[in-house]
Amino acid sequence: MPELNAKRESGLPVDTGIAMKAFDIDFYTGSKEQLLTRILPACQQPFSYIVTPNINHIVQLEHDQRLTEAYATASYRICDSRVLLPILRLLGVKLEEAIPGSTLTADLMNIAAERHWTITVVGCEANNVALLRAKYPGITFHHDYPPMGFIKDEMAVSRCIDFVVAHPANLVVLALGCPTQEIIAARIFATGQAKGLGLCVGGSLNFLAGSVKRAPEWVQNLSLEWLHRICAEPKRLLRRYAHDARRFIPILIRHLRT
Repeated sequence: MPELNAKRESGLPVDTGIAMKAFDIDFYTGSKEQLLTRILPACQQPFSYIVTPNINHIVQLEHDQRLTEAYATASYRICDSRVLLPILRLLGVKLEEAIPGSTLTADLMNIAAERHWTITVVGCEANNVALLRAKYPGITFHHDYPPMGFIKDEMAVSRCIDFVVAHPANLVVLALGCPTQEIIAARIFATGQAKGLGLCVGGSLNFLAGSVKRAPEWVQNLSLEWLHRICAEPKRLLRRYAHDARRFIPILIRHLRT
C-alpha cells in the first residue's frame, strides 16, 4: 500500500481503521466510542490532529489549496454533520454515525478533567476560557488568542505556533474557524516539535463554557441543529448557510455523476 508506506516514511500518524472516500475526503466510518479508543493514546504522543468535515468545509475544499493540504495530513476526518451523513450514505460511504466536533470535544474535556490533563487553547475569548477553568478545575489550561486575521501575517502565525510548541499539552483545541484552524494545525504538525492531539472544532468551546447555547439533544437527533443555530445567530449564519447550500448542490451533482 504505497499511501500507507508514504505516511510511515513521513512520520504521519497512521490510521489502520476503515475509511471511505467521498468528495475526495477519506471519512472515518466507525462509531464515536471506537474513535475515542483509537485517539486517546495520541493525547500522550507527538502532535497529530483531527478535522471535522461538514458541508461548509466541502465547499471551501473546492478552491482552498491550503485547506486541502491540511486535510491530507490529518489523522482522522470525521463527519461532523447529521445533514451530511445521509448524503455520504447516498454516495456509498458506510458511516456508523455522524460525530459532531462539539460532542467529541465535550467527551474529551470530561476525560481530561478526570485525568487532570493539560489543554492548550488557541482562539476562544478569554472570558470563555475563564468559564472553562471554573467548570473544569481538574484541567490546566494554557490560552493564546491571536488577533483577527492573523493567518495573513506570517509573524503572527509563527508566534501562535511557537506558543503551542512551548506549552506541551494532551489536547490542543484550535477554536479559530475553518480554514484557519486546519491550516494552523498542519503548520504545528510540520514542526515535529509539538505534543498532544489537535482538535479543529470551531466554536465548540463556547458551547461548553455556556456562552452560546447548543441545540437540545432531541433537536440534534432530528438533524435540525443547523436550524437552531440560525435562529440563535441569524445575522451571522443565515447568509453563510444559504451560500454553502448554493455552492454545495452542483458539487453533489458532479459527484453523483462520477
